[in-house]
Amino acid sequence: MPSTSARDWVTWDDGFLIHPLGLHLDPRRRAPLGFASDGFGDARARRLIATPETVRFLRRWRSAPSFLPSPYGRSFQLGQSELRLVPAGALPGAAQLEIRWRGATLLYARRILPEPEGLGGAAEAPRADVVLLDAPPAPAPQACARRADTVAAIRAWAERVAQRNGIPVLFAEPHAAAPALAARLGGGDLELRLHPTIYDRVRLCAASGADFRRAWQLRGAPHLGQLVLLPWGGRASGRAVERTSPSTGPRAGGREGGDGENGTGEAAARLLAALREGEGGEGAGAELRTAVVHDGAAALPGGFRPDEVFLLAFSAGVSELVAHVQRTGARETLLSPGTPTVVGSVLRELGIAVTSRLGPPDQLVLAGS
Repeated sequence: MPSTSARDWVTWDDGFLIHPLGLHLDPRRRAPLGFASDGFGDARARRLIATPETVRFLRRWRSAPSFLPSPYGRSFQLGQSELRLVPAGALPGAAQLEIRWRGATLLYARRILPEPEGLGGAAEAPRADVVLLDAPPAPAPQACARRADTVAAIRAWAERVAQRNGIPVLFAEPHAAAPALAARLGGGDLELRLHPTIYDRVRLCAASGADFRRAWQLRGAPHLGQLVLLPWGGRASGRAVERTSPSTGPRAGGREGGDGENGTGEAAARLLAALREGEGGEGAGAELRTAVVHDGAAALPGGFRPDEVFLLAFSAGVSELVAHVQRTGARETLLSPGTPTVVGSVLRELGIAVTSRLGPPDQLVLAGS
């Protein structure tokens, strides 16, 4: 089967759909059978194919589906096709899906991280004829450059704050960024204290083999000599603020979200206010100094102004996505509506055929290069 025939058997329906297999890839609405690429909780299906590590994450979000776990590298059959999960790098268990069918190899990717800076190792790039790319909004280029140096700068900032009798408070996206930072910032001179949302995520990562040292759950007011890590953005942060403030206990009356820009800023401001309300004991007289780890994909929301902003992304930027496709040797890519359009433009310039899907799910229109 020539690779260009993928246009005939792959469509977009709130996630890529492999028609001959009835397989939905990270479906955003309920589907009979789906593949979940990672533990962010995007995929919705009655049955979900995922790595055992991702299943562990998703059981915290999804109670209804049955899971079909498969470890990295183990081939299995679905209909007349052969499937295999390969590392994506963003989280422990994050995976790309390789599909071999009728002589062609298709590779599906959503969130990938080509550098081993996250907790999932580095993404692999197996050979493929066609790449399906359903990438989230691209982080700023600066957020993808010298990630290890940025982590070192965050550590240095926290140490400077502590040396001036302050308490460093770091906000980070709770799913991938915060656990990765907890792994790299723990074990230093500062005692790392984690918001319950992040602590829960760290425990899941540790159960999947990630290495964490000297990190504890935040209970009550922070003290001098501690580095506090709080959730920023993502569906967990708003819910976590209302469920359990680190210093005042359960709170009520909030939204079930935190995804919107205003919600994110308000959630951060409420968390910070709760910390300040609980100041006392060893932290009496200490000033809370704040920093946000931000991927730069969107402007910082209003309602909260941190002292420092560190641009750092634990997902691939545009140049990394393009390089990933190139490494597979693919002759064609199919891009989801949400994948940054500049990715397609660069791939076309490199001579790789690009197809984008336009319109609502029932309008299966293809615009090819």
